[in-house]
This record gives sequence, C-alpha cells and structure tokens, in this order.
Amino acid sequence: MRQTVRIIPLICFATLLRAQTPALEVVRDENHLNLAAPQMHFLEGKSLEKLHDGASVTYVFEASVTPEQGGKVITRVRERFIVSFDLWEERFAVVRAGPGGKAGSHFSAAGAEAWCLSSLQVPLPALTPEKTFVIKLECWVDEGSSAGGSDSGLTLSGLIDALSRKGRDAQSRWEAASGPLRLGDLKQKKSGNSSPRSEKSEGAKRLHLIRGGRGGL
Repeated sequence: MRQTVRIIPLICFATLLRAQTPALEVVRDENHLNLAAPQMHFLEGKSLEKLHDGASVTYVFEASVTPEQGGKVITRVRERFIVSFDLWEERFAVVRAGPGGKAGSHFSAAGAEAWCLSSLQVPLPALTPEKTFVIKLECWVDEGSSAGGSDSGLTLSGLIDALSRKGRDAQSRWEAASGPLRLGDLKQKKSGNSSPRSEKSEGAKRLHLIRGGRGGL
C-alpha cells in the first residue's frame, strides 16, 4: 500500500510532463512519414551561445514508432545534423552527417529547424491501416558521448532519475510526440511539395522576378 501511494504522484507527474510535450505533425508521403514540430525549438540556450561564438553544434535526431499499447519499437531512425552560424550574415547552415548527406544554408533559426526535420524521413511502419501507434521525436546535442535513445525498461528508480535529470538536461534535449495515430487516417503529402529551400535562393528568385517585371514596363 505504501509503495502504491508513492507511485501514484510519480505517474501523475509523468502524465503532466507528457501533456507539455510539443505536438509532432505527421504526414504520409508514399513509403515514408514526414515530420514537423513547429513548437519544438532546439536552436536556443547554451547551444545557441556556442553557435554565436563561432563553434558548430551537432544535433542528434531520433524518431521511433511504437504500438499505442506499448511494446517493441517498430521503426527507429537516427540522423545527425551539424549546424553552424555565419556571424557576418547572421544566418544558419546545416549539413546532414553521413554518406550522401545534403546541406542547406542561409536559414533563419526557424528555417534551419524545419530543414532538419524535413530531412528526417521515417520509413512507413509495417502496420495495417487500422492499427494504432505512437511516434516520438527526440533531439539532443552530441557531446561526444553515447547517451540518449536508451531502450532500457522503465523502473521506479529509473523514473525518479529521469524526472530529476529533466531540469538539468532542459538546455540540451528536446522532445515532441504524436499519437495515437492510424496509417489510414494520416494526411497524404500534396504533390509538388518539397523540403524547405535555402532562404537565400528563394530571395534571389523573388528579386529576379521583380527585376524581370520592371524590365517589361
């Protein structure tokens, strides 16, 4: 009975933390899922200070799909993105690490964050259209350690430790989640949509159109 009394407040606190987790937007695009999290901002705090000091920061993104009722992870994707900041132009550049990694530049903070998520494609989970699932996105700063993305089971001591670390890790770890979801209910990506482009190229395109219009006057 005493153990039960102790567990109930922890469960309530964990539920409250989950309710405060930013929502993850999920769109189906043929054989994979596209993610967006407009309320999750990772270019902030100590990481942003490092970028403004001229250092690059590596962010690790991990997306995982699990059944709504819990159990083994169905799909997991992990990518690393190296972010830098141009002190002269006050714009961000991003490079996806690994083979075939692409790059983007001249982003605002929001544009760089959106570019990272648009580059993280989650393979379509092997589920029936009616099967419900939950998708979770985690992001943390790679400090050269292997921390993050642990598959260890949840225990009372582990929950207490996780809650005590939440305040200390607030500046270096971010999360977003969505669910329960069903493949049959997900919106389909509209044809012609693409990943966010470099904001410089978009601006140059608009300038070209303006000049062209003047030339015709």
